[in-house]
Amino acid sequence: MPSVTTRRDGRVFIVELARPAQHNALSRGLQRELVAAWEEYENTDDAWVAVLTGQGGAFSVGHDVQELAHGQGEDASPLAERGLLPLELSKAVVAAVEGPCYGLGFELALACDLRIAGEGAMFGFPDQNLYVGYKVATVLLPRMTNLGVSLDLLFTGKVMDARRAEQVRLVSELVPAGQALARAVEAAKGMAQRFGSAEAFQKRRIWGLSGVPLPTAQGLVRSA
Repeated sequence: MPSVTTRRDGRVFIVELARPAQHNALSRGLQRELVAAWEEYENTDDAWVAVLTGQGGAFSVGHDVQELAHGQGEDASPLAERGLLPLELSKAVVAAVEGPCYGLGFELALACDLRIAGEGAMFGFPDQNLYVGYKVATVLLPRMTNLGVSLDLLFTGKVMDARRAEQVRLVSELVPAGQALARAVEAAKGMAQRFGSAEAFQKRRIWGLSGVPLPTAQGLVRSA
């Protein structure tokens, strides 16, 4: 059975992590399938917005710790598969989060452009003894919220509920439990209708200018 499934709903490309019995733990095999799904999305001209979610009431608990404990070679490495995180895609991605969203799964959600969460969703880095630096989170978290919240999440292993995540702007929208996917697809359809093409989002420009000093950013925009 595939660990990642894809389907279309008009201009929306829906990607589902499909290891519900393992709470969508990001095994090396799942990571490779997700990279392939992103490549398919990027190369599908009439797909303008993607929605990423997890099956079985969980987004993802992060690394597959059993694989790390018993794997060999690259399967025993906590380093993510190259191309796993959608940050570098030219097209928009919305995360629909239910249940646990931990560790590498949390980084995966952070690397999406928007996050819509159901009540009961939980975010954080509670894993122990993985010795993972979560380099992407160290870059993205302070830009999305603030340094204090970022240090608290990264250093302590605390878990943040969806309501608090919305308050600190890590979650774009909070919906009743079980409705994150439906709302994310609805939002994605609205985004596609609003912009009329994948290129019109100018996603890479927005991300590229994030954190750049204002005078420099203004100069780059004017010269583009």
